[in-house]
Amino acid sequence: MDASLVNFDITNSSAPNHWTKIMKNVEWTSSLTSALQHKQLNGNHIHICQKGDFTNYPGIPMPSISTYPSYVGPVTERVQDCLSNSSTPETMSTTTASALESASQKPKPTMTPSESYMHSAVLDEDGKYTLYWSYNETSIVFEAHVQTTGWLGLGISPNGGMAGADIAIGWVGHDGQTFFKDRYATAIGKPPIDPHQDWFLLSGKREGGFTFLKFTRLLDTKDCEHDLPITSDTIRVIWAYNNAIPESEDGMAYHGPATRGSKSINLLEPAQNKGALLPASAVRYDFLNRNVSLPAEKTTYWCEVFRKPPITTKQHLVKYAPVIQKGSKGVVHHMILFACYTPFDESLLERGYNCYDSSKPDTMIGCGNPMALWAVGGEDFYFPPDVGFSLGAVGDPTYFILETRYDNPQQRTDIIDNSGIMLWYTPEIRKYDAGLAEVGTLVGDFMMIPPRQKSFQISGICNSNCTQAAIPPEGIKTFAYILHTHLAGRKIHVRQYRDEQLVDVLAHDDNYDFNYQQLRWLKKEKTIMPGDSLIVDCFYSSTDRASLTLGGIATTEEMCVVYIYYYPRSEFATCRSLVSPWDQFSILGMNESLANFDVESTDEPNHWTKLLQNAEWTPSLTSALQRVQLKGENYHICQKGDASQFPELPPLISKYPSYVGPVKDRVQDCLSSNASTVSTTVSALEMTTTTADNSANSQVKGFTVGIIVLFLIQMCI
Repeated sequence: MDASLVNFDITNSSAPNHWTKIMKNVEWTSSLTSALQHKQLNGNHIHICQKGDFTNYPGIPMPSISTYPSYVGPVTERVQDCLSNSSTPETMSTTTASALESASQKPKPTMTPSESYMHSAVLDEDGKYTLYWSYNETSIVFEAHVQTTGWLGLGISPNGGMAGADIAIGWVGHDGQTFFKDRYATAIGKPPIDPHQDWFLLSGKREGGFTFLKFTRLLDTKDCEHDLPITSDTIRVIWAYNNAIPESEDGMAYHGPATRGSKSINLLEPAQNKGALLPASAVRYDFLNRNVSLPAEKTTYWCEVFRKPPITTKQHLVKYAPVIQKGSKGVVHHMILFACYTPFDESLLERGYNCYDSSKPDTMIGCGNPMALWAVGGEDFYFPPDVGFSLGAVGDPTYFILETRYDNPQQRTDIIDNSGIMLWYTPEIRKYDAGLAEVGTLVGDFMMIPPRQKSFQISGICNSNCTQAAIPPEGIKTFAYILHTHLAGRKIHVRQYRDEQLVDVLAHDDNYDFNYQQLRWLKKEKTIMPGDSLIVDCFYSSTDRASLTLGGIATTEEMCVVYIYYYPRSEFATCRSLVSPWDQFSILGMNESLANFDVESTDEPNHWTKLLQNAEWTPSLTSALQRVQLKGENYHICQKGDASQFPELPPLISKYPSYVGPVKDRVQDCLSSNASTVSTTVSALEMTTTTADNSANSQVKGFTVGIIVLFLIQMCI
């Protein structure tokens, strides 16, 4: 064909003289087939070497040409020796025999666990300590695989340190005998043996430089003096090991700073059937940041805009997972992929933005519907088998915005990041479309937490009028959620009320960890009906702070938000509230001069936030502010996924519902035989409500309400 090759139409495959059609008419004799095989192994190869953006590497001519390397031998088939009569143990190849001999001399440890477990986690950054576990209604089983020939320890800590921790330590002795004890710690140091043994060894061995221990305990041992209960709250798991085998029961050598640590885990997280939830037809698609150069700031919220995946018919998103660039671990705190429903603006593609800068493009304003979320400690997320997030159909997202929060406490300028979120979607449409709603408080300066407080409560209300308008008559079913505050957050509860009666606690964590914000599955799906109210209670500790903490997006500021996954998808997207600033100002004696405050420019010396920072936060003033949080008026926002309002709803203003009681601590009964349930809400709950100053000038209050409305609109976008 060489002579006439130039006459072939090589660009139009539908042309009758296209070379592929001519080749199909060739008679493929044995000699012709052999000749083609010969060319495959001896002919010239044309090479392409490109970057991810399809550009060539400078200095490398493209395309390059070479022959199949002469030093590459044929592929050897791995045929069973028994297929050949000449293959006997005596004629076994030297390579195979020597490999078997080497394997017998140095046995490889069996790294697979002894049984199939619900969960596993690598506790250390070097991958030397892996923990497997499963649980039932009463007990939990652990299996630790640790690269050590000495002792290993595992514990449950109230705060990630040794003090107050419930610990188990074990090892395999020189003679193969396993030692294992339940211990406790009151301070940093060698933990003594617990007189009441509640951790029990099931098996143990040492093999190939690893120690394997399998052990169990009750979820609640009722040993309130030295043990901690395992609940569905975040658990601080502590771990340690040492390569020396102890010579006595208390002969453990110090682990050292490099072989110890802590990790926040939800030990009672429901298991996901991951294999069954990702169909073979699923296609992966990545949304990755584009060479984000971090500025010298402690906190950065960066947004990048992306086209929708290249699909033209409806698909279902069934899984998503984080992509953390090497070197960015510890810097990327969380990522949210927002689905946008407004017309796509091509000009946004080549630029990134500070997410909350006033100069962000107007096109981004209506893009506030989170679709995929990941935060520190989170894992891959699989949708339920009959649920998927709809992509590609009419009314589905037109483009996406990836919000990445970077924590850069050392204010480094040498970090360039390309982390992001990868999706898997499939044409196999499931029964239900998924939706995602956010409930809690609005983010802004009007959220106030006084200094030096052990526990201060901020609450967000999802009003019954909003759910009545947004949720279909048959209700919606929730199956997963993510809790979110910043560094001062300690507890979060979401309670569901219907007809002024408590229906359920949808979500809770009494041991919240800012660095562990995993999207959590509900053990059982829960139904929210139209007309239900959702109360989000967040509790904060400011004992280490000397000044007022305000709401905001920075780590040192605060938020109180819960994201709820549900199905079937409806217009239920945003249902949040804010305690009236006017009510908060009233207790601070600021009513009469409120009209003179500059409420827009925080740089002004008379901005109200600066006046509040200078306030003397006496116990009585703090109690009064807490009382307003729980008794004052709340301004509500109820929005659809495109950030539009429900037209039939009037401005929503209400008080914290009187039928909602205090959040109760889930305290072990054995801590006090006479103690009634402890309320985490300060005594302000029992105090009478201080009404707002009725003598305040109505014009001032009207001015304030106007400012609030503007503030709410800004916060929602």
